[in-house]
Amino acid sequence: MDEGASAVIDVLYVDLRPSVVSAVEPGFESDRIAVSTATDADRSLTALGDGAVDCLVVVCRDEDDGSLALVETAAATAPEVPRLVVTGGTAGLAEAALDAGATDCVVADGEDRRVLLPHRIRTAVENAQVTRETRAAAARFESLTQNTSFAVLTIDEDSTVQYASEAVADLFGYTPAELVGEPLTTIMPERFHDAHHAAVADYLTTGERALDWDWIELPGRHRDGTEIPLGVSFGEREADDGYRFTAVVRDISEQNERVERLDRLATALEESMDGVALLDEEGRYVLANEAHADIYGYDAEELVGEHWAMLYDESETDRFHDEIMPTVQRDGEWRGEARGRRADGSVFPQELSLTTLDDGGLVCIVRDITDRIDRRQELESERQFVRAVIDTLQDVFYVLDTDGCFTEWNDRMAEVTGYTDEELDGMPALNVIPPEDHEYVAENITAVVTEDADRTPRSALLTKQGDRIPYEFTGSQLTDADGEVIGLTGIGRDISIKTLREQRLSVLSRVLRHNVRNRLTVVLAQAEHIVETADSEPSREGAERIQRAGSKLLSAAEQAHRAETLLRDRPTKQRIDLVEQVRAGRERAEADTSRLDLILPKTAPVVATPIVERAVAELLENALTHVSDPTVEVRVVVDGEITRVVIADDGPGLPDHERAALVGEGETPLEHGTGLGLWLVNWIVTASGGRVAVREDRPGTTVELSFPTAE
Repeated sequence: MDEGASAVIDVLYVDLRPSVVSAVEPGFESDRIAVSTATDADRSLTALGDGAVDCLVVVCRDEDDGSLALVETAAATAPEVPRLVVTGGTAGLAEAALDAGATDCVVADGEDRRVLLPHRIRTAVENAQVTRETRAAAARFESLTQNTSFAVLTIDEDSTVQYASEAVADLFGYTPAELVGEPLTTIMPERFHDAHHAAVADYLTTGERALDWDWIELPGRHRDGTEIPLGVSFGEREADDGYRFTAVVRDISEQNERVERLDRLATALEESMDGVALLDEEGRYVLANEAHADIYGYDAEELVGEHWAMLYDESETDRFHDEIMPTVQRDGEWRGEARGRRADGSVFPQELSLTTLDDGGLVCIVRDITDRIDRRQELESERQFVRAVIDTLQDVFYVLDTDGCFTEWNDRMAEVTGYTDEELDGMPALNVIPPEDHEYVAENITAVVTEDADRTPRSALLTKQGDRIPYEFTGSQLTDADGEVIGLTGIGRDISIKTLREQRLSVLSRVLRHNVRNRLTVVLAQAEHIVETADSEPSREGAERIQRAGSKLLSAAEQAHRAETLLRDRPTKQRIDLVEQVRAGRERAEADTSRLDLILPKTAPVVATPIVERAVAELLENALTHVSDPTVEVRVVVDGEITRVVIADDGPGLPDHERAALVGEGETPLEHGTGLGLWLVNWIVTASGGRVAVREDRPGTTVELSFPTAE
């Protein structure tokens, strides 16, 4: 069925036991309802499976005529197609039809059936369409939050969290249910609480923003007390009870959060019975069933003899006289939405069908559609919310169909590329990629769409003016409400500054390492010569100090080379066995491991980079080398969603600057480490999506490396 109010509904009318005398005679065809008939169950199911049927109508005479079995099979074959059962039998037969999978049941014969059935068909088809649209909107919203690496939070004017996406669990350690109703300061370091409240109050008073709402970097507070570097974009909207502020939050430490799917929006067709009434040629009630009277808040007897206008206010009555009744007189029928008035004076939305009779009277079928209108408003609100979220992003957001063409994008995409919305609509995504990268990017798009692969290709974003901007892209499979793949959603991040920084650091590292190594080789050779030839003890001792200092400096240069080599190629996370990594780290450690106790389970699968063994080796070397007569214990502990490597020694404890290196707090001008080993531990664990914690609650030092447990 094509979309639109004038679309023709294709109905398959099935009677498995037609009259012996005549063929099946539906008798309710019109210019809006096209009817095809069938008397065979298999052929009916074939037609249903071909997708050419908008509504299935099955005649049921008794429970043994095969019609209920057909309805049950049809519900499994094409669940999205409404199934109406027509019976002139008892209420028990109607209940059996609903139990078999019918979406509606019309208990009527003859003229009543011909009058009621078209209305019920149109209602069923429209309800199915509303349900599909609602599910599609839910699937789109879920896909957006599922396929992106950011969390969404909405707060009111009092900074109370009103909404939190599932990603907050990975980012902050709280479930959405735990955050909703709590102050936003729950996930903020305490030192920012007063400034946050002051900024919100000042904005509500003056309308002036103290910060850049497009992008600001600030720390957040995890449930375990650790701080997380965040990038935040803000948006606002007005609600009935004041302002709502929405924050799109990204972990800029490049830890990939896995976003849980939002719960699907629950939808259901209205289950209320239709209200049916008979009006005479003057518009007065002749007959009304209880359902019709209940909708308006009357008893059926109270309506008899009354004019229909008593059920509508003045403005709606004028509409009936000016628009609706002339259409009924011209076309013989009218169907649409109106606003009725109940006995208590309240107004409600209704779906109304008017059909003329031969004697000039009217058949009036009405249904309260308050729930449907509410769903429409919720759907529209959901669409606006999704749009507001994606337009708040400072990254480009896009949706591609299975052919790799743009179907949706945010304002940032048009702003960066220089193309208008009209130009982007349906444009192949490769048009904004340099030609030399077309094959590479196309392969990644295909892998995401067909295999749901996790890809993060890097290329340039080619603007309309020919400029090339370095970008990193992520994408995830996009499915509809039925689970069918319809394309992908993606995020593109400008990495111009990041690429330039990496290039500068790489050049600086190579130049410094080369110069340090060459100069130190000369220094050490000269120092050795002095030791061998010096004729005084002070000269030899001075030369030996030069040798020791030079050796340490050369060792630091080699550590820098090792760190660059390990991290330069951006090791990817994968499923690894943490027990195997610990054993490999022990073998790699350049220290005496005879005083090392291992307490390990048989296996401990986690999601991390395969260079975790290097971090373990660095920690073991540090403990075994710098602690006098040490005892070191290494345990692997599986604790639900988190698996930890615990390394404990009985030494004097870590200096503050070495602790800062381990947990990534940075160095000060006055306190810093001489080596890169502990920084390397922090970098490896962070790149794995893990965390480092240091405890000194007993003699010695305990270092914990935490990683996500593999499913």
